[in-house]
Amino acid sequence: MVRVSNTILAIFNCITLLIGLVIMGLGLYIFARGSATGCDKVLRNPMIIVGAVITAISLFGLIGSCCRVNFALTLYLILLFLLLLCLIGFTVFAILVTNESFGRAFSKTKIMDFRNWLRDNLGDENHWNDIKSCALQTKICHENNHKKLSDIQSGCCQPPVSCGFVSSNATLWNRPKTSPAVKYSGDCTAWSNHQDTLCFNCESCKAAYVVTSRKKWGQLAIANACFVAFTVIFYSIGCCARSNNQKDSHHRYRGYP
Repeated sequence: MVRVSNTILAIFNCITLLIGLVIMGLGLYIFARGSATGCDKVLRNPMIIVGAVITAISLFGLIGSCCRVNFALTLYLILLFLLLLCLIGFTVFAILVTNESFGRAFSKTKIMDFRNWLRDNLGDENHWNDIKSCALQTKICHENNHKKLSDIQSGCCQPPVSCGFVSSNATLWNRPKTSPAVKYSGDCTAWSNHQDTLCFNCESCKAAYVVTSRKKWGQLAIANACFVAFTVIFYSIGCCARSNNQKDSHHRYRGYP
């Protein structure tokens, strides 16, 4: 009789195998296309790695549960356990870099500056160039209507309010002619009406991305915690399936049906 745990594990790994192949296939397609844009570069490597990991783990789980190969199921449990540790580690890390209190407290341990990690990472020249390229590709500033702006649109698609620039339309801002003696500096000089520049070189734009990333990473930490609980459940089912395989092997060795 087919064991329930083996059946559940087989169905689950069939689904995750398909998901892993799709993710890895999309990543390889972006890689093979060659002319990757900023958004593509951000997604390409993580998609290939995540897809390959999910595919490999699912294959071992599928072989172990369907073919009753205990060695494959043991590898599946080991890989799933390592994945579980990675998920827990990433969840803790996401909490430290998004929560001001925790980040400030753990930064005192001198392991790393958790509090400013997002800001420093996003501000890195290579990363920032990819982010700007992705922002231009998605045309986030084309939806700028001056009424309901996101943090990124407010920080990257228009000059800071302190500059006192006057809006001619949704995309054109001019310096006021009434105050020629005002010396502009910082973000005010970084602003350009050119649609490929705007305020993407402004510190206000980087700050907006940091704020948005903190929110996204906070949401990701919550989703990751749920995925950890989900993984623990299927790890337990995998342990039951492995135990079933051992019992079946023992019965066959003894000559039982």
